[in-house]
Amino acid sequence: MNNRFKTFVGVAILLTAVAACGQISQQVQATVPFSFMAGEKRSPAGDCRVEIDRDRGVITLSSDTSKIFMLTTSSYQPGDNRSYLRFNRYGDQWFLQAVSFAGTAEIAPVSKHERELKMANKSSGGRLIADIAVH
Repeated sequence: MNNRFKTFVGVAILLTAVAACGQISQQVQATVPFSFMAGEKRSPAGDCRVEIDRDRGVITLSSDTSKIFMLTTSSYQPGDNRSYLRFNRYGDQWFLQAVSFAGTAEIAPVSKHERELKMANKSSGGRLIADIAVH
């Protein structure tokens, strides 16, 4: 009986470690002074919590009134260990481009609406980029 109990405890510890391993993520916060599009969804201005799950290629943006999940692609940025949210602006509309954390950027997908605005603004000088520091 004692050996069975030890085996059970050992298996339980192993399963807990495996489950925890798949849940490693980073969390950052930023105060964004403008509303913005993240993929096809709008996020309000204000405090934004960002959870980065590199294993699954997903970022989660949370505010008091919304929660947005986005599939991303990773891009290593050698020598740039800053952490920030990067936005593109076309006219008066802002779009999340990337979430950078400690040298790796998670690149957000470009929505159809952003592509259209990008094409329309080529003749007027293009886009403006803004980086918002995270903490």
